[in-house]
Amino acid sequence: MNRETFDDCYKHYLADYSLGETLKSLAVKWKYKSGEHLRWEMKAERIRRGIPPKGQTPVVIPHAKLNVAVLDIETLPMIYFGWGIWDQNIGINQIIAGTCLLAWAGKVLNSSEIHSDVLTPSEAILRNPARIARSCWEFLSDKDAIIGHNIQSFDMKLLNLAFLQYGLPPLKFILIDTYLIAKQSFRFDSNKMEYINNLLGIRNKIEHEGFPLWRKCNEGDVQALAEMSNYNCGDVLSSEDLYYRIRPYVRNFNVALYNEINTYQCPVCGSEKVHTEGLYYSPKGKWESVRCEHCGCLSRKGENLLSKDKKKVILTNS
Repeated sequence: MNRETFDDCYKHYLADYSLGETLKSLAVKWKYKSGEHLRWEMKAERIRRGIPPKGQTPVVIPHAKLNVAVLDIETLPMIYFGWGIWDQNIGINQIIAGTCLLAWAGKVLNSSEIHSDVLTPSEAILRNPARIARSCWEFLSDKDAIIGHNIQSFDMKLLNLAFLQYGLPPLKFILIDTYLIAKQSFRFDSNKMEYINNLLGIRNKIEHEGFPLWRKCNEGDVQALAEMSNYNCGDVLSSEDLYYRIRPYVRNFNVALYNEINTYQCPVCGSEKVHTEGLYYSPKGKWESVRCEHCGCLSRKGENLLSKDKKKVILTNS
């Protein structure tokens, strides 16, 4: 269920718990088989987004200090001299201007406010991103984890370069890269966010005219820069929706480390509503598997169930 459909249905859900005839009308409007089918789809989407049934306390990550954000950047392309457009090797003395930070957008996970910045016309012409590099650094400075699509190889490396250029100290946080999760856990025909979100039926990137928009930004076009900022903000919302769909597959991130709750918690959403579900075996032991009832993530408990004597005689070929 995409964001627009859910927002419309949830608005009616808050107004009328049973929905009744309204549900049938919404099913026709959004092209669902029946009102009941729409009800179940809306419930599943509500759970994915961490929204509780009406009248109950919202399910949020139970943290004391954990601060998670979604981030996306846009850049101006390189400009260089060349003698062809195919199979070229560009020397550093052919480069007129290197890649430059153009815009950034971010939001704290689950918040409604989007923070963003974009080059002014004069900054774009001069390719001077010092001001927006600092504003991005300030936004990221108190974050514990950053979510983004291809953020590890693209966004953060370019941002780190800008921080280095303008004398801003390094930042430390966990990166949650939805591109890497998609690549490692699934076999999409394309790992581009536009393709994945379209396939999953969730909010997608904002359409634009393509490369001419970047060219206009490079020339300091006021309208193009505003459009680029809007496009950048749209990517952040699309990234957040994608994160929630593939959140159960996130690894190497544990929200329970950021609080003092002494009960079992889902490592990715923090819910305490978990139950054991069989055993998990590795080359060196066995553990109880744990399923989160909120987001569906499958994790395991930390205690190896093998006896002391059994551990001594375990051979491994890993």
